[in-house]
Order: sequence, then structure tokens, then C-alpha cells
Amino acid sequence: MAGGEKVVRMGVIGVGGMGQGHCKTMQKVEEMKLCAVCDFSAATAEKVGKEHNVPYFSDPKELIKAKLCDAVLIATPHPVRPPIAIEVLKAGLHLLSEKPLSENVATADKMIAMAKKKGVAFGIMFQRRTEPPVIKALELIRGGELGKLYRRTLISPEYRSQAYYDSGGWRATWKGEGGGVMMNQAPHVIDLFLLLGGMPNRVIGNCETRLHRIEVEDHGEAMLFYPDGGTGYMYTSTCEAGPGQMIELFGDKGKLCWRNGQLSFWKFNQPIAEFTVSNKEMWAAVKAEEVKLELTTGDVGHVNIHRNFARHILNGEPLVAPGEEGIRSLELANAVWLSSFKKKPIDLPISRSAYNAFLNKVRTESTFVKEAPTAVKAETDPQHAKA
Repeated sequence: MAGGEKVVRMGVIGVGGMGQGHCKTMQKVEEMKLCAVCDFSAATAEKVGKEHNVPYFSDPKELIKAKLCDAVLIATPHPVRPPIAIEVLKAGLHLLSEKPLSENVATADKMIAMAKKKGVAFGIMFQRRTEPPVIKALELIRGGELGKLYRRTLISPEYRSQAYYDSGGWRATWKGEGGGVMMNQAPHVIDLFLLLGGMPNRVIGNCETRLHRIEVEDHGEAMLFYPDGGTGYMYTSTCEAGPGQMIELFGDKGKLCWRNGQLSFWKFNQPIAEFTVSNKEMWAAVKAEEVKLELTTGDVGHVNIHRNFARHILNGEPLVAPGEEGIRSLELANAVWLSSFKKKPIDLPISRSAYNAFLNKVRTESTFVKEAPTAVKAETDPQHAKA
């Protein structure tokens, strides 16, 4: 922080899409100042740089060498993030990454290791962690209100039309994205699912391409098995429209349901395991009472992650979304694909070499030819444009 100012000087690498939104969001954070932008498209870099009256670059290494920033946010397509991130971290700059960290766990591992080696702050843009229902759900779980978890369920409709996939040559290809719905559309809700329910240690996955002209999955699902003996199910799809995004956790003491952003909690009058053996009535059942929940209020979305990241650097405030936790949703997605490909259960943590071999195989053997888009569109998702 130059001159002893209590502000983090930020650079943004990748301003052709979501990065433009981040440049604007930073203006809302007193502890943060946009000081430089970079994009591989020189024209895009110049446009955004002039818009915000900051220096602009078309080479990330030049932005780093300029020493204009204390920290960098990377919002490039995820397959090209890791090498840029490593350069940022090597230079001793703090890093905030868009999701996912990478398309495979092996390169994400290197980002995490470098951040630890250099002793710098490393965060990931999982802004949905700041939503009041999620904060309350985490509070209930950490407070032991559900008890031992028996079942975890994730349903994630993430509908996209063919026009969405046709908007860019990199979209929905093994080389350009390294995966489909689990890699691009569903990471936020998968992160919440793992944040609340914990990480499985075995998966049986199934990936399909059902409706779209793409080579990666538009449908990914898995049976999940947990170290505590619980089980779960994960469903993600860009084929299903309408409401229905849901995380449901069933525990010994109660049931929690987060559906379309709304949270409900039912508390049992007696723990299931205890009631099952102590009850003497043939048709008796545990009674569940819905508990009224009081939620926090305030800012939600990207601005919260920006503010928290700056305050972590300046004042040591704990990170809401540490970069090393970004490995979890990525590892689960990789495991589901590996299981589907090998047609057998996969244990977690997965073999890095096995997944790299799979990814290299599908990339080198790909015969998929994508029609060139009539007009490449780099637009911020309107659902997140104001976040």
C-alpha cells in the first residue's frame, strides 16, 4: 500500500467480460482502488483503461512489472488463469481469482502452493457465500443444530440455450473450457453445497451431452459417499429451465433446505437415532417443527468479496472465500468426469495424474468442430451485472 495509504491498489487481468463488472464494483469499496487493467485484446484493454482513467496493458507480465498494484484480480477464461496467477504470486502480489481456479486440480494445486510459499493473500470470487441464507445455514450447521448428516442433496438447474454456447468459439469445448456445466455454470452452488455439507470421499459419476451441440457435458450428476457414512446426490444441468435450485441436508436433529435462495429449517423433537430405538409405539414418528429464522441484512454479491479481500490484506480480517477452498468444487467436478469416463467409483482426493491423462486424451482425440460465431459476444451475465 503505497505512501502508507489504507487502500489496496488493484489491477484486473481479463476485462472482456466479467472483469468489466469487477472494475465497476471496486468503486464501491473504500479500501480498494483500481490502478491498472489488462486484456489480451489490446483494443479491449484500451477501451476499459480509458473508461476508468487507468493505465492499460495487453500483456499480464507488463502489468506486473509496472508495479502499479498491490493485488490483482484475474477474470480471464479459467484454462489460462493458472500461468498468469503463478506470475502474479511470484511477484509477491496478492491474488483474487474468478471461479473456477482452473480446469483441473493439478494446476490449481500449483496456485495454492505458490500463494503459501510467497505468504500473500489468495481469495476466490465465491460471492454467494455472503448471502444471508447461506450465512444462517452455515451458522446452524456449525452450531450442531442438524447433528450427524445422513443425506446431502444438490439440485442445480442452470439453463443455457444453444445461442449462449454459440456466442464464443471457446465455450463448451475441452480445449477452451475443460468441461461444461460443472466447470462454468454450477461452481457457485457446488461450492455452497460443499461448504455446508462437507466433502465426499467417493463418487460415482455420470456425464452426458443431452440437448446441445457441444462436446462437454450439459448434464452432470453423481452419487456421493462421505467419510461419516452419509450419502448424497448431486445434479447439475443446462438442459433444465425454471426454478428449483436446491441444497437439502438431512441430519439426526433436523432438516435444512435452501431452495431458490430461501432457507427453511425443521428441528426434530428428538434425535432420529435415539427415537428409533426408544419409541414403543408402532406408528409413531419423530415430529418436526419449522423454526423461524432471522437473517442478516446488508450488501450481497461481488462487493462483499472485494471488501473482505481488501480488509484481509489491510487488517487481517478472515477471508470469506480463501483461494485454497476453490479446489473443492473443482476436484468434485473432475472426479465426476473421471468416474463417468472410467465407469467406476473414484476416491477423493483424486489422482492428479489420472485426471491429467483423461483431460489430455479428450483434448487430443477431439474431433468436434464448432461453427465460428457470427459475432463473438463478451457480455456479463445480467443476473450478476449489478452484483
